[in-house]
Amino acid sequence: MSADNAAPAQGVCRFEVTVKREWLDYNEHMNVAFYLKAFDDASEGLIACAGMGAAYTRETHNSWVALESHIGFRQEVRLGDSLRIESRVVDHDAKKIHLYQEMFRGSELVATHEQLGVHFDTIARRATAFAPDVLARVAALHEAQRALPRPTALGRAVSMRKRA
Repeated sequence: MSADNAAPAQGVCRFEVTVKREWLDYNEHMNVAFYLKAFDDASEGLIACAGMGAAYTRETHNSWVALESHIGFRQEVRLGDSLRIESRVVDHDAKKIHLYQEMFRGSELVATHEQLGVHFDTIARRATAFAPDVLARVAALHEAQRALPRPTALGRAVSMRKRA
């Protein structure tokens, strides 16, 4: 696992991981739970760019938690595949952050992930506003990626197409 936590190009943080044997299910491809794990690990890099993470939580008793999550599976992922996850902030407010991620094998898009998270007081156990410095970093990440095209998978709902 590796994450590029330097100032991300165009607000996009990159994370790389290789599919492990324990991530496979009986179909010999990556289990759904491990897609979420890989996306979650990648989002930690993005959150670190915003000045949050384990040290931030220990020092401030604030963190971030997921409110909603949606994964779109496009291609099968198998043992040993090298994956790159690109994460970005597509929206935010004083308490919430809307993340979008794409998982690639080489240049092939294999999965997408969208998540709504909230800044969270770990003592009061409730949502709280971002600290001003964190909010400024989240806003800077969001602003840096505004010029990127809107992802076609963003905002999709789970549904079945009606057939005539």
